[in-house]
Amino acid sequence: MTPSIATRAATPDDDAFLFDLFHAVRAPEFALTPLAPELLDMLLRMQFAGQRQTYNAQYPGGDHIILMQTRPIGRIWLHRAASAHHLVDIALLPEFQNRGIGAALIGDAIAAARAAGVRLCCSVALTNPGSLRFHQRMGFRVVSQDEVFCQLAVEP
Repeated sequence: MTPSIATRAATPDDDAFLFDLFHAVRAPEFALTPLAPELLDMLLRMQFAGQRQTYNAQYPGGDHIILMQTRPIGRIWLHRAASAHHLVDIALLPEFQNRGIGAALIGDAIAAARAAGVRLCCSVALTNPGSLRFHQRMGFRVVSQDEVFCQLAVEP
């Protein structure tokens, strides 16, 4: 990974940044929805709170801020269990996407899972074919699929 990129555990002081990141990544999905800005903000805040509650309940302790030097530019939620590691979420501010940062972080996560002798798992929505292609280029293989998600894994 490039020396200017690092991660650190998320803290309550990161809440505003994490919502801004969530908004930057998710708001384009609603671009064609005729919602007033205040309603869109309320909807995104509810989704953000729900996501955080779900991730904390299912994958505690995995939330990390991605830093470029000292500036927060994204988040990676990686849960390391004894049986498998789970890449729960990775998001970068739009201006930092497509620079190899996500690939480097996922490459590090794959190496850590392999060093631990476990698989690295993740889920990708079927409505996000770009993410599915990206994960497959990184070495993930589809292990199951339903109507909404592909379950992917990299074996140790």
